[in-house]
Amino acid sequence: MVRIGDDSSRIGSNQSGSSKAKLLLLACTAKRSLLAITILASLFFALHSDDNTNTTVTSDLKFSHAPASEGSDDQTADDRRHAQASAVSSARTSVSDSNDMLINDLISWLLSNGAFIDTRLSIQHIDPTDPSSVRGIFAAHGSFEKDEILISIPHDLVYDSVPRPVKKNANKVWRDTDEDHGDCGTTYEIHDAMQTGNTPYGRYLAHQPRRYVPGYWASEVSRNLLGTILGDHLAPRFSLKDRAQRDWIRYCDGATNDELEIHAAMLVTARADGRRMVPYYDMINHRNGYWYNAQHDGSVEDHFSLSTNRRVEKGEQFYLPYNTCTICGSRNDFWGTIEMFRDYGFVEPYPQRYVFESVRLKFALDEKKSIQQYNKPKNNADDNEYDGLVVKWYAPLSQEGLDFLITELGRLQKVGKTKEELKRNVDGEEHILESEWNASWMLHQAMVVAFRTALEQTPAVSGDVWKMEEDEWYKDRSGVEPPNRFY
Repeated sequence: MVRIGDDSSRIGSNQSGSSKAKLLLLACTAKRSLLAITILASLFFALHSDDNTNTTVTSDLKFSHAPASEGSDDQTADDRRHAQASAVSSARTSVSDSNDMLINDLISWLLSNGAFIDTRLSIQHIDPTDPSSVRGIFAAHGSFEKDEILISIPHDLVYDSVPRPVKKNANKVWRDTDEDHGDCGTTYEIHDAMQTGNTPYGRYLAHQPRRYVPGYWASEVSRNLLGTILGDHLAPRFSLKDRAQRDWIRYCDGATNDELEIHAAMLVTARADGRRMVPYYDMINHRNGYWYNAQHDGSVEDHFSLSTNRRVEKGEQFYLPYNTCTICGSRNDFWGTIEMFRDYGFVEPYPQRYVFESVRLKFALDEKKSIQQYNKPKNNADDNEYDGLVVKWYAPLSQEGLDFLITELGRLQKVGKTKEELKRNVDGEEHILESEWNASWMLHQAMVVAFRTALEQTPAVSGDVWKMEEDEWYKDRSGVEPPNRFY
């Protein structure tokens, strides 16, 4: 991996004036290279961060355990400057691609503007051997007890569509005062931030992957393939629509089909918390069940905060479910694996949940080892006691629900047998991205496994679910707290 500097190299402000001059000269020479400027700016900041300390370029991200603007009562002014400089300098990471530098800049910007990010946290690739794997937030440098604050981002660093009288975009005018259209205003805000590059968050968002949400796939062929897999009865059909046209051009009155505008609209769909785009927070990954270990916390005034909801061991990744969180509203009841794929572009890992309102069918499935061992390693590699999946039925199974499972499983299996033929047809029409092809078939496989497993573990069939009120049949009655521990 390319490093800013060897771990053994020290970068301190007590270096000679000639070294600083060389750095400035080099910066001028590299002015046409954005990456070079970013690297040099980071080094220059480290040189001037403190007059009495040397700081090390570390091999991973480490963040401040206290707000950068605060110190304990017994700290001197020098101590506080030293703590802030150390926090910022420890946010440096080994560089595997330009995104690492963008993350470093983002962290430095957040810390220097009053954000709190615990020093035990680290942004890492989920697969450390694969630099192309997605990143997550890890408890890399220590364990956490329940109810500890993880991050706290000041509201003035959050893009939240604060109403403005008029927002002009090309030849159209957007009045950002409609409560139902607040996410449109957020889209305009992050579009402007990406276009101008005037904040590290805007520059970071501009470099994120594009069009990975199915409704934003560029190829209509890809959406048609997904439609073949979903059939006529599996939600959500409207994921097949061109959401760039529906959500941005028509709903938000977007000015053009400019790719950066489409990117902004997709980011709000996939990464916003309601209408809020929150720096750093949007790097936390989704997972339910025992893995759910971070939640929203409203205890810090004028800040967007996360805290732990159980003890978290060193090395664990932090997860916050995108559909069953403490402020997720109706998503807690109706957003399942298929809806998650529609809105976020990935098939969620276990536990998974499936909700089909037309036949009042709702069930979840999880790995036995996650339920019984709470993600602890097996003591005996040959012991298969915890292998396999367990089904949880949220509502009594009706004959209509059973028939639905049987019919849809059969249809999905038939579609699977035509995979090679579909591939030939797709290749004959136009180019389809491999990522879109693979994502569609991952959803197909997930549904096949889920429906087959559900049919293997069916309870007694009854008509009880149809006797329940329309707003009651889907609710979790397990009494487990929190209810989504087993999703």
